[in-house]
Amino acid sequence: MSKKIKINKQRRIIFTNDDYSEWCDAMADEINEDEINPEVYYYDCEVNLGDERCNLDKEVDGYIIAFCDLGFWNGRRNGAMLVGTNVKDILNSFYSCDNVTFYCDPYNVKFDGSHHDGSHYLLFRVAKDKDAAERLANKIAYHDMTEEEFRKATRSLRPYVAKVYGW
Repeated sequence: MSKKIKINKQRRIIFTNDDYSEWCDAMADEINEDEINPEVYYYDCEVNLGDERCNLDKEVDGYIIAFCDLGFWNGRRNGAMLVGTNVKDILNSFYSCDNVTFYCDPYNVKFDGSHHDGSHYLLFRVAKDKDAAERLANKIAYHDMTEEEFRKATRSLRPYVAKVYGW
């Protein structure tokens, strides 16, 4: 008799580099930090990231834009980022973060990242075209648009990702 596997439909990971830090924490009592070979980890991380870029090499009908909730040493700020027309473009940067996770919730594609000063949270959506994305980015930059209004003015990127992974 096969065992049923429960899948978390709330948060589906696209890519994360958190596995290394979790492994280091788990092994802290068993190995010396000097024994960890960072080159091996970074090579493995780049290979996996490259694989996901290949998987997500899909053009969208529109222009991808991110609503950004950014954490810095002097507080939180909202911002926007124009990403491009290909889903893989969301993976082109770790957005100045050490630990990153790209994932889908039931409705959206998101990014969570942490660094020494705080955490960044990005929500990736699709605007009609580049001009529309630029107008939205300006509204966000001048605090004339909330995240809720951003969601209403754009459409989800999740269907493009879900199609790749069969969700």
